[in-house]
Amino acid sequence: MTMKLLVAALLAGAITAWAQGGDEGSISGSVQTDVQQYGADSLIGAPDVPEKMLSNTFFNLTFTKGKFSAGVRFESYQGPLLGIDPRFGSSGAGTGIGLPYRFAKFADETFEVTAGNFYEQFGSGMILRTYEERNLGFDNSIDGVRLKYMPTEGVSITGLVGRQRAFFALSNGIIRGANVDLDINQLKSDLLPEGTRLTLGLSGVSRFQADDQDVLKIPENVFAYSGRANLVVHDLSLDLEYAYKINDPSATNANSFNPGNALYASLSWAGTGLGINLAAKRIDNMDLRSDRTATGFAQQVNYLPALTRQHTLRLITLYPYATQPTGEFALQGDVAWTIPKGGWLGNDETMITLNGSLIHGLDTTHTSPYTYDAKFMWGDEIYYRDVNIEIQRKFGRDFKTTLTYVNLDYNQDVIERRAAPGEKVYGIINASFVCLELWFKTARNQSLRTELQYMDVTHEEGAKKALQNGDWIMALVEYTVSPHWFFTVFDEYNFGNYNEELRVHYPNASVAYSKDALRIQAGYGRVRGGILCVGGICRPVPASNGMSMSITYTF
Repeated sequence: MTMKLLVAALLAGAITAWAQGGDEGSISGSVQTDVQQYGADSLIGAPDVPEKMLSNTFFNLTFTKGKFSAGVRFESYQGPLLGIDPRFGSSGAGTGIGLPYRFAKFADETFEVTAGNFYEQFGSGMILRTYEERNLGFDNSIDGVRLKYMPTEGVSITGLVGRQRAFFALSNGIIRGANVDLDINQLKSDLLPEGTRLTLGLSGVSRFQADDQDVLKIPENVFAYSGRANLVVHDLSLDLEYAYKINDPSATNANSFNPGNALYASLSWAGTGLGINLAAKRIDNMDLRSDRTATGFAQQVNYLPALTRQHTLRLITLYPYATQPTGEFALQGDVAWTIPKGGWLGNDETMITLNGSLIHGLDTTHTSPYTYDAKFMWGDEIYYRDVNIEIQRKFGRDFKTTLTYVNLDYNQDVIERRAAPGEKVYGIINASFVCLELWFKTARNQSLRTELQYMDVTHEEGAKKALQNGDWIMALVEYTVSPHWFFTVFDEYNFGNYNEELRVHYPNASVAYSKDALRIQAGYGRVRGGILCVGGICRPVPASNGMSMSITYTF
């Protein structure tokens, strides 16, 4: 019996048992559907979509009874929303409809087994992290078997084998992994001094994929390992992690035979009203996939988050940073300071956050068409630089302000892969951004929030200009009638575009209704193209003009 039939049979049996057992066991789930109507708008670069209306739909169903659980997820892409990989609508049977996620699991205090699809993460994810982010069109679950064993308090051992999801199919490569986590304090409470905690972890992941190359001899078994430690001494915390991967020539590293490695270090201190964090990360050739020919978001095995602040204010999200797995050296610092009530600023709380990050490429020298030497420290080419400050101030219970300033350098050629290595096309963009956010409580259960954003943008001399470039301004008004109604209107204006014909407005309006487990949102307007980032993972999104609707419900 195939794995798909086995899991379907287990789930059917579980639901039958629940139906026969009366109130024993429970069924839960959720549904989400996103619909977008598209109209052609050449002025903003919105493409002409033949179908005019596209949709993504997800339906989850989970059965739980005691130590047993099972579930399925139905997905429909008719066809995929713009920006979502079109292979979601054409892979597998070619219908864009299927059950790509189903599982059965048994778990008690010491043992857990999962058959079917599952998500897993070893450490910070530098050699393995599988998860779903449907707003990005990302799902790299593993279809196979996972075992977890907790023989004693403070010890957790995980082993897994399977193939990754590849849209509505499975990867060519087989993934195997093992992980051990140790909590020293739980193992032996009197081993460390008072106020000290220590956790350790060791992981290994391998991929097997047959060598189908005629010219190059490609490693069929690619192995990666990582070790990590977290040490807490009173208010001080130190995180260290190192990962290594053997040579793995692939589509994403131009068939490089160099091994990969990654090093992450973070030092944090937290006291009364003050927190400080310093972090550094070095990555060299660490893209790991379950299929060496995969590109884009497809079949990513590991996770390399960007060591930068993930901005959410709309204008500055034109220039987000995405980790460059082929090589980078990053530094980041954070300072969070809370001035309490009754301090020198008066009777209301003030919070100040200062953040800075700097990312350069590695200093490399090619020694052959497929190998290179890389120095430990960074090279001269800057990828990204960001300095930002945020000040939040409360004025009683009915008024709050947030002032944000950001200044960054953004290497568009590297981050968006607009040019070959060493070539300058769009060059480095500098953006200075400021936002004033005001929140008012207008009545009981009602509030008004406004945002005023301004961004000054300059380009390198002689560099090519993208469609959306130059200076921007934005105004937003959001009115909330809690807990059911949310009304939002905003307009982005590219008033400083170097092409006067493209100095256009991007108006948008939406209304959302929420009651218990139901949420419905509808909107209409122009949406500028750009890069959408969630959790450090980014994808390009084309411009659009039209209506949208989203419905979610949980039960």
